[in-house]
Amino acid sequence: MIAFGDSGSTPRAGLVSLAPGFGLTNRVIIDQHFRQRDRLGRLLAALAYNPFAVGLGLDEDTAGFVDPDDVIRVVGAGAVTVVDVSAVEHSSMGTAESGDAICLTGIRLHVLTAGATFNLHTRKASPP
Repeated sequence: MIAFGDSGSTPRAGLVSLAPGFGLTNRVIIDQHFRQRDRLGRLLAALAYNPFAVGLGLDEDTAGFVDPDDVIRVVGAGAVTVVDVSAVEHSSMGTAESGDAICLTGIRLHVLTAGATFNLHTRKASPP
């Protein structure tokens, strides 16, 4: 899980600190108050360290429920931003110094509203 980090839209080395989560799943990294606090950069930095995971940015008053088939269903007034780095073509995280901007190419991003879904196995999003 994201323990703490700075806001901003550009991922930077050292921007985010991670800690063990609740153990509900090891497939996602979740960040909250996502768009309200401009946290895209820190979620991208966390995913650059952990490219096997899917990033979920939860807006305020919004949730993503993971069903037994590992399908996320969005409910609430805002959106869930899904960042899929499974097809990343390049990441400069391995050579970056603390504070350096990170270059990432080949990222997929979905903004899902109430009723939309995202399948963690197929990594496909579906509209409401």
